[in-house]
Amino acid sequence: MATPLAPRTAAPWSCHTHVAIAGDTLIGLGERYLAHPLEWPLLARLNHVGNPRRIPIGSPLCVPLERMRSAPRTVQVLDAVGDTSARPGDTLQAGQRLSTGGNGYITLQLADGSVMKVQSATEAVLQSSQAHEPAGILRTAWQLLRGRIESLVTRQPAAPPRFQIQTPQATLAVRGTEFRVTAQTDRTLAETLTGAVVVQQGPRQALVSAGQGTLADAPSGLTPPRPLPAPPDIARVPTLFERPLIRIALPPLAPGHGYHVQVADDADFRRVRAEVDSTEPLVRLADLPDGGYHWRVRLSDASGLAGADAVGQMQLKARPEPPIPTAPLSGAKQRTPAIAFSWAQHPRAHHYQLQVSRNEAFTDLVVDQTHLSEPQFSLSLPPDDYLWRLRTVASAATPGAPGTDPGPWGDAQRLAVRAPPASLPAPTVSDTALLFQPQGEPGQRFEFQLARDAAFHEILAEASAPASATPSPVSLPRPDEGGRLYVRYRAIDPDGYIGPHSSAQTIELPPCLRSGSGACVRSGNGQPLQTRP
Repeated sequence: MATPLAPRTAAPWSCHTHVAIAGDTLIGLGERYLAHPLEWPLLARLNHVGNPRRIPIGSPLCVPLERMRSAPRTVQVLDAVGDTSARPGDTLQAGQRLSTGGNGYITLQLADGSVMKVQSATEAVLQSSQAHEPAGILRTAWQLLRGRIESLVTRQPAAPPRFQIQTPQATLAVRGTEFRVTAQTDRTLAETLTGAVVVQQGPRQALVSAGQGTLADAPSGLTPPRPLPAPPDIARVPTLFERPLIRIALPPLAPGHGYHVQVADDADFRRVRAEVDSTEPLVRLADLPDGGYHWRVRLSDASGLAGADAVGQMQLKARPEPPIPTAPLSGAKQRTPAIAFSWAQHPRAHHYQLQVSRNEAFTDLVVDQTHLSEPQFSLSLPPDDYLWRLRTVASAATPGAPGTDPGPWGDAQRLAVRAPPASLPAPTVSDTALLFQPQGEPGQRFEFQLARDAAFHEILAEASAPASATPSPVSLPRPDEGGRLYVRYRAIDPDGYIGPHSSAQTIELPPCLRSGSGACVRSGNGQPLQTRP
């Protein structure tokens, strides 16, 4: 075990404490521990031993680590993702510098099994990695110039701490703990998740226990340890995402607080695929391939200190993307039973699937076309309110593999199918007008056209009736020439939807003989007199 040097000793040694046993001598201890055995008199002075050959059994003796025999140990690169200065399998020695870019992450393993994760946009230097084998001690020191390091340090049975990180503002020392340290331009943030960390700035020192954090900067010095934020609640975050842009809705934030989210291939977060900081509760992640991921989110307070992670798993199945609908438009209303569906062609499509349902859950299906080879399909639907959706089915994800790879469903599109316009009743014919009484729904208004030809190229008259609870009659002027005429109409719903024109209907109208005053001359039976051809 190890203890700090007793206060009566002036020399600033870090001590490994040896408990004397029968047969111990200072000469023998020098040969066992010291890099230069002949320096055994130093042990006598430090421990106030008068006779180097007679040491009381059970006496604690300080063996200074600075004089102890040691051997360098390399640091192993376990993983490296993105823009980094190291590659998996590399070994680091004292004096080597590590750097990561905005999407770079490096996972290291120290000689004692401790794991250190160098996060994105970080620069650090391995100052020393020494093993004091006689005492079973590994000492490692890092200099963090900028960025963030997350460490899980294997607990060593000896004190004081043997793992050290130095930043421009402070020094952190641990014996065995999980902690994070961030070096910014003008301050250092330390967050302890388990165990305890000693943070020192000049003569000031703070013991930061599990669940606490502290800040060190030049103007304010070292702040007292404070509680870290609790992990956010992610119970309502879905586990399946079906769009390339992942949107994660998190609990609302207090002013000045923020979220830090990471997505990784592995549960240990050694291979981080995406990372984002957000001051909003809606976090967006993009450019991830389909697959299963581990993700975590932590909450930071107004000072920037972040708490423990809430950890979850997610599945991304966004490809092949659903085709883009082109017709009918979402929210469309049609008064014809024949519905023409169409969509953009997907380059990976083996075929498409179309579903039409009466409910949003798509459990009340009226259409389920599973193998549509072309990007269009027509069918007839009875009047009702519907939702329809599409998905792309590609060939198997692995070339040569059997089967197909269905993508996610696209967003549901709304469609209202209404009955076509009612048949037009025969008009009431007067000397001057043709009077029509349309049959429609409350609140509809109607537009009529009268033409000489069935294609309505030669329109003789147009008229409309205002909307009302009961459809109002529509009057069209009676043409003098008479003959075969064509009439059609369309309804305009209260919501502004303009329905299609009805089929053209034929009216055989005899021509009228006009008097000098312009009125139709009637026969004795009351019928208008016809002109002779």
